[in-house]
This record gives sequence, structure tokens and C-alpha cells, in this order.
Amino acid sequence: MDYRIEPSRLAGTVRIPGSKSHTIRALVCALYAEGESVIRHPLVSADTLSARKMVESLGASVIDDGDIWRVRGGSIHIPSEMIDVGNSGTALYFGIAAAAIAEGRIDFTGDHQICRRSAGPLLDALSALGVEVTSTEGCTPLSVHGPIKGGRASVRAVTSQYLSALLLSTPLSSSDTIIEVPLLNEKPYVEMTLRWMERCGIEYEHDSFREFRIPGGQKYKPFDIDIPADFSSAAFFLVGGAITGGPITLEGLDYTDTQGDKRV
Repeated sequence: MDYRIEPSRLAGTVRIPGSKSHTIRALVCALYAEGESVIRHPLVSADTLSARKMVESLGASVIDDGDIWRVRGGSIHIPSEMIDVGNSGTALYFGIAAAAIAEGRIDFTGDHQICRRSAGPLLDALSALGVEVTSTEGCTPLSVHGPIKGGRASVRAVTSQYLSALLLSTPLSSSDTIIEVPLLNEKPYVEMTLRWMERCGIEYEHDSFREFRIPGGQKYKPFDIDIPADFSSAAFFLVGGAITGGPITLEGLDYTDTQGDKRV
């Protein structure tokens, strides 16, 4: 089969899909917040739908109005069945930390790839904070038995999601928490998590991302927000417009966002 490529020009307006990272953080913060939170233009994907199913399993009520998800949270429930996160590592890590808030045992599993992906560093940190954890080499199927009590823990954030999961859940512990971070990858995504905490009224301190201090006994405030567009998805249109001369208008991007991919 032969293809002929002719010089062409891209022009027009396109709304860029929402950020997966923002959408999942919004779901978790809405799970924690008392009252209704409104998530506008969420990304609908396998990972975000797994995260949505996870927060529903933990007690959140989600109404899907198309481009708007209305989430009512405020307390963590013990589900009657094991939570299956499918292929979403983010849903697993954030879900484990959320489950640690509850007083009782919550079990997790996933697909065959997730069952080979270790959550060991996160589980070790939660164990240091008073949570009982059971797993095989840190992988699913696994169980966590809270509640998280606070204290001091250390986490090597080979993936930033370990640290983000802890940062989001520890404000709801009964006591203050100190998290030491001897290794941190993907710093922009931790900055994203901190912005979500600030948006929801959560206080914290950190020492140049090497140590975090989070007061316990805090409460998340509900929110109403447009999910920022995803810069990695926008890259195709940005580059196409730059090469062909455009003009292309991209809607939904936030140039103050912490997404590392905006460097494109």
C-alpha cells in the first residue's frame, strides 16, 4: 500500500482532554471532603474510571452528568467486596492510603500486571504510621487495616504516587505526621498534589521536599473546578500548529499548572 503526503496546514479550535493526574486527585479529594464537590470536564479513561469505581467502593456517591461529575464524600466505608483497580496503579496507591483511614480491613486486587507491581514502599510507610498491612512482596492481592494513627515514616518515592497518596490521606489521621523523603522522582506531580491540598484547605509544611509535616485531625473542603487539560495530549496539536503555521486554538490549558509535560 502506498501513501502520498502533501503539504498541508492545521487550523481551528480544539478542546484538549482533561489531565488524568488531576482527575484522579480530584476524585480522591472529593472522597475526603464533606459535602458535594463538582468536577468539570474530567478525563474519561480506563484509569480514571477505575479511580472513580475505587472512591465509590470506599463510600463516595458519584453522579455522572456527562462533562460534570458530582461527588459526595466525607467518610470512608468498609466495602463488602475486594476493590478491583483494574490496570490503574494510581487508583491502587491512592486507594490503599484512603483505605488506611477507615477502622477496619479493606482488600485490593487488580489485573495481572497490577498483581506484579509492588506497592511495598507505600505499605511500609503506612505500617510505620500504625496501619496493619498484609501482602505478598508488596503486591496485590493485599489488605490494609486502619485506622492510620500518624507519627513518623519514611518513603522512597521511586514513583511520586507513593508520596502523593500519603500526603492526601495523613491530614485525616488522628495525630500529626512527619514523612521523610530520601528519594523523590516526578516532583511536579507532588507539587500538583500539594496544590490540591491547598485548594481543599489542608495545611502542611515541607523542607525542600525532603521532609513533610502534616497536622492531623484536618478536614477537606468540597470544591467546584474545571479539570486542567493534559499537556501531553496537547503536544500533538502544539507541534502540528508550530510546524504548519496554524492558527490553532487549544482550549482548557492552564499555563500555571505544575504538569511537567508543559515544557513541550
